[in-house]
Amino acid sequence: MAGLYEVGQLMLEAAKRSDDVRDVVPEPARPVVVNDDAVRTALAQHLSRISGSRTEIVSFGRKSSGFSWITYAFIARSAAEADRKLILRVGPPSGLFAPYSVLPQVYALRALANSGVPVPALVSAEQDGAEIGFPFFICAHVEGDVPAPWAASELDPDHKRAIARQFVEILASLHRIDPGATPFASLKQEEQRAELRAISGWRASLARPTARYYPLLDWGGRWLHDNCPQPPRRTIVHGDYRIGNFIEHERKITAILDWELTHLGDPHEDLAWAMMPTFNARSRKLYGVLERAEVIDLYQRASGIAVSDKSLAFYEAYALYQAAAIQMCAVRAFEVDRFNDMRLAVMASQMPSIVRAFERALEAAA
Repeated sequence: MAGLYEVGQLMLEAAKRSDDVRDVVPEPARPVVVNDDAVRTALAQHLSRISGSRTEIVSFGRKSSGFSWITYAFIARSAAEADRKLILRVGPPSGLFAPYSVLPQVYALRALANSGVPVPALVSAEQDGAEIGFPFFICAHVEGDVPAPWAASELDPDHKRAIARQFVEILASLHRIDPGATPFASLKQEEQRAELRAISGWRASLARPTARYYPLLDWGGRWLHDNCPQPPRRTIVHGDYRIGNFIEHERKITAILDWELTHLGDPHEDLAWAMMPTFNARSRKLYGVLERAEVIDLYQRASGIAVSDKSLAFYEAYALYQAAAIQMCAVRAFEVDRFNDMRLAVMASQMPSIVRAFERALEAAA
């Protein structure tokens, strides 16, 4: 089985490839535009082929959520079976993390089906995207809403507390899973730890000529690489576990989304990322209701993993470093690769506050 895609390795390759090209091509190439009508036509052909029955695509539309993959919601209709509400996600060539791989999403959805971690059911996926033209995967639609942290005040505190506790308990369930019994088993004998490879990838991304230079990020990236703690155990790490990456329906989390950064690593990484104020409407409390100590206590009891203050401090610093690198990827995608999403352009304004927070986190971790 092919090894799981790791964002660090991909970023290293993407940075080298894209900057090498721009050394010889003065002007950026015209971006490849994802044409919705063409995608819809190709999608119908793909589903007709894999189902063996002519399939019509109904109520096809692009969703605005997410900054990376392009997401479409639609209904697949055929004479052979009842209408199916499905989701298509496409990796655009000029997107935030281009070039894309569907492997982490596919491995995660397959590995976690019928586990204690709710995920959408995988329908189909293609890495080469021969039929649609881009890497893509299709999964079942899950009823519910994606909670937005900035709208959290509209929910009553008991509602938010119930969801926040589920959120922590599901993370504990993920970290209890034995990777050896899943497709992730192929990663156990890797020569370099995934977190070190990811740090190297973010460092390479920030070092590209088209990225703004921040001396603290340069020094901090080296420090993170040289001081990365050993994990208490190797677990499946989501990589982007936060408020906004799950679906809630009738006060229950029905699906955890966005597994593109998943890997085997240190469980402290997910815990630190989830508690970042950025993802909690700038509150120091998870979802604005759970105190840090309460989150850690609940997680430890549910996972059986003792949380190390030192490791958590390290990954809180790493979370901010990764956030800074993602902001720069977003700015590059907009300014250089011409990805047409104004939200990416706005991200540059967040860099000063992230860098200041990273400096404080580094001091705490050291």
